[in-house]
This record gives sequence, structure tokens and C-alpha cells, in this order.
Amino acid sequence: MLDGRQPTKRLSIVMKLTIVLLVGALAGAVFLIMPLGSVAESVRLKMHGVHTEGTVLGRTRKSRKSELSEVTVTFCTPDGNQVTAKAAKRNYAAAGDRVTIWYDPEFPQKIVFGDTAGYNMRAVAIGGLIFGSCLFLFIRYSLKDKATRNLVNSGMRISAELISIERNKKYRMGDNNPWIIRCKWVNNDNNKQYFFTSKDYTIDPTPFLSGRSHLDIFIDPADPGKYCIYTSFMPRGNISIG
Repeated sequence: MLDGRQPTKRLSIVMKLTIVLLVGALAGAVFLIMPLGSVAESVRLKMHGVHTEGTVLGRTRKSRKSELSEVTVTFCTPDGNQVTAKAAKRNYAAAGDRVTIWYDPEFPQKIVFGDTAGYNMRAVAIGGLIFGSCLFLFIRYSLKDKATRNLVNSGMRISAELISIERNKKYRMGDNNPWIIRCKWVNNDNNKQYFFTSKDYTIDPTPFLSGRSHLDIFIDPADPGKYCIYTSFMPRGNISIG
């Protein structure tokens, strides 16, 4: 079941929504990839890097809300070269402290302290949740948009009898249950009755019907269970659920 306003307005709204969701998915992907890369780099250096100790030269807090600080250390490689490098660190360390590090033997300036994986994994989880949710909704609304277009372009337009406007009791919210519109149509070719239900509305549609007794609906002739109700009489805004 699909439901909407006038075809062009409905498609325009869905298109804008899918664009917003796509942007949200891309933003979520960025928030996912950046901390995931840090976790992967930390694991790589701890598995294949050189383990040693260094002396803290300084510490800079990344931000007031961040649990991480940028810590600069100095250490010596086995061949006697002194290296100064910096990386994010979660646990507190003051200048002069001795800390454990892992570094890349080919690029000694690449170091990790090994205590940021848990922090970054939280960011990975949040980024993954944003990305997954936006991607799911993007695909969902894209498919709904495509189904709507197919019905509008190739479906059959019928005039269905308005039979009731009532609360959707499945939510079990009493007087706060959303409103739905129910319609009926008889196929004269086979005398079968078909019933159609609108999506849920947060406001009562009755005042906006203006005496209408029938509503236009696009259906799939091969499967009337696939239909699209156009409620152009309803006001614009966030007045529906789903």
C-alpha cells in the first residue's frame, strides 16, 4: 500500500527525502570509516610493529568533550636513532612519564599507544548505526518511490467509495491513536470487492474532505492489493506516520 498527495508533489517530497537520507548515509560512512581506520591501524601496529617505551614530551587535549589527547613522545630505535612522534592517547600521561608504544619500523613516526581501540569502537558503532539506518531508509523510500511511479505511470486509476474515517486501534493508544481512511471499490468485471486503507494520520482527515464521497486510487490491475491513495485534500506538513 502506498499513499500520498498529488502525484507530482508526492514524488517530489519522496525524492527530497531520499536525497537527505543518502547524505545522512554518506555522513554515517565517514564517521564509520575514520575511527575504523584508527582501530585497524592500532591493531596492525600492535601485531606487526615494534614494541618499546618512550618519554612523554607534551600533551594537548583535542577538545573539551573528547576523551583523547594528542601526546608527543620521544624514543630510540634499536639502531640508536632518536624519534619524536605524536598520536592520540586516552589514558592520562604527563610530560616526563614513561609510556608504552608501538611503532612502524619503516616509518617510526607512525605510533600508537594501544589504549584508544575501545573509544574508537564506540564511534564505529555510532557511525555504523547512522549509516545502516539511513541506508535502510534510503532503500525503503527509493523502492516506495519507484512503486509509486510505476502505479502512476502504468496503473489503473479508479474512484473508490469512502466508507469510514476511524482511529487505528492497532497502536493501543486510546484517544491518541492515529487516523486512517478506509475506501471500498467493486470491480465490475468480476463483482469482487476490494478495500483500501490509507496510511496513518496524526490529525482527523474529516474536516478536509469537503463532502467527498469517493477518492482517486491508482491500483495494479493484476494485483489490486498494490495501490496508491492520493489525498491531495490533506494539508501539507508532517501529519502522517510512515
